Amino acid sequence: MNKAMDILGTVASLGGVALANKGLSAVWKQVTGNEPPAKNPDEDEAWRDIMLWAMITGVVGTVIKVGISRQVAKLKSDKQKDSASSSQSEI
Repeated sequence: MNKAMDILGTVASLGGVALANKGLSAVWKQVTGNEPPAKNPDEDEAWRDIMLWAMITGVVGTVIKVGISRQVAKLKSDKQKDSASSSQSEI
């Protein structure tokens, strides 16, 4: 069961980060009128924009990954407590 929870957590993290990047890309394009630096091969792209995009996506991605990892750990802990209490009641 722990293996399934780990896989589910990984899939949720990847999906969450991908969804967040789509949203951030749409907001970036609406605000700046340009594609995000990661998708824009323009050599004239300002380093300020590149660094800002990297920081925004890095922070959002990390927050999502940590949040999901904590939730998975909490679910595992709750399941272990439930199984321990049910095995205690059988004794």
